[in-house]
Amino acid sequence: MSNSPLTRAVRPASTSRVQGWRNLLFALVPLACLPYLVLKISWLCGGTAGIPEGSVLRDGGGTLWAVNLLTAVMDATVILLALALTHPRGRRLPSTLVAVPLWCASGLLGLILVAFPIQALHGALTGAGGSTGDADGGAEELLDGWVWNTVYTGFSVQGLVLAALSVLYVRERWGALLRIRPGTLPGAPRPTARSRAVLGVAALGALPVAAFHALWAAGSEWGLDAEVAAERTADTRIVEATHLLFVLLAVAGTAWLVRGGGRVPLWRPLLVAWVGSGALACWGAWMLMGALSGGGRTLGDRITGPMQGTYVLQTLVGLLLAALVARALTGCARALERR
Repeated sequence: MSNSPLTRAVRPASTSRVQGWRNLLFALVPLACLPYLVLKISWLCGGTAGIPEGSVLRDGGGTLWAVNLLTAVMDATVILLALALTHPRGRRLPSTLVAVPLWCASGLLGLILVAFPIQALHGALTGAGGSTGDADGGAEELLDGWVWNTVYTGFSVQGLVLAALSVLYVRERWGALLRIRPGTLPGAPRPTARSRAVLGVAALGALPVAAFHALWAAGSEWGLDAEVAAERTADTRIVEATHLLFVLLAVAGTAWLVRGGGRVPLWRPLLVAWVGSGALACWGAWMLMGALSGGGRTLGDRITGPMQGTYVLQTLVGLLLAALVARALTGCARALERR
């Protein structure tokens, strides 16, 4: 596989015009990351900017400090990822070194790109004051409203810019592979009994995840702690509905890909499965970490069994689907190489 379509560029270096667009897009990334990083560094140093009096975030202890450090590193990694997608040397990096962080960023930022504009529109139409961006409720007691809007606007810009850079990068490095139509490619991998079984397990695991997100999106309090349920808002229900959407997209896209992709270009089912599985795995893991640690919010005693179970299942389902996506993609690359 050292010279396969997955590990080598299939086009020469981009033209100066395309590289100019890359450089312009990259310049937006540090600007989009700056507000979040400044806030995180301030909080790591003991500052309280944007944290109102009485917020539990003013006394989160070592756990909250570690969470702030982790999220600051995650946001700084976005800059490094954008640099890899922009610089010509980035097209010679090992595919895994680019694909894994890009998959995580696609899932985490993809969900925000869907949920945040809907929250903002809902706030504008109802006069609710805009999105809090918080999936656990009670956001107004944690941070000032300007913090949520500033941070999530930055996340949205990051997501849009990374998407544009990714399109340019992928078209140049793996364009030949992603344009193939697996259903018409001789020697293309066919679904095996094992891949069907794994897909079936993932789909079964996705059922309760989808069910709980659907219930919570509809306003049900089933499976929630009474205090957590009381803090839930319209923004929370929008986030839950977005999680449900991504569960459905992840399973459908991966099933489409595993079954051969039909006669459409490979990039179509791959895009759906890629972003969907990333959203499931990465957001499931993030919510599970927050539930177990409390994130400085003393949530540990308020996270019920159904909530923890949902987050664990969501993470596992996302990882299973991602493994199927990687297997199908590798099989198509080998078939293209033999053609």
